[in-house]
Amino acid sequence: MFRLKLSLPRWNGSVWMLILVAFLLLLSAHLLVQVTHQARSHQVRLQTLEGERDALQVEWGRLLLEESVLVTPVRLEQLAAERFDLHLPEAPDLKIKVIQ
Repeated sequence: MFRLKLSLPRWNGSVWMLILVAFLLLLSAHLLVQVTHQARSHQVRLQTLEGERDALQVEWGRLLLEESVLVTPVRLEQLAAERFDLHLPEAPDLKIKVIQ
């Protein structure tokens, strides 16, 4: 019967150590590329969110300005007169009670 005998080359320990170091070097290079890609992706996302935040702050400022215009006493008095036919009382309509 024929037997096939396989054997690894008998290298000394320094060759196996060199192969291990080369493998670890390639692995760390691959992980470095992955981490760099993720960092750049996160940076792009951060810039996008900052742009959205800035746009929302501009809109918030515009809305605050609009609100301040809409609630001025003159405007409220106009709306009361137009919609509900309310008006400030005239001098003869006022009754003042003095408490002593």
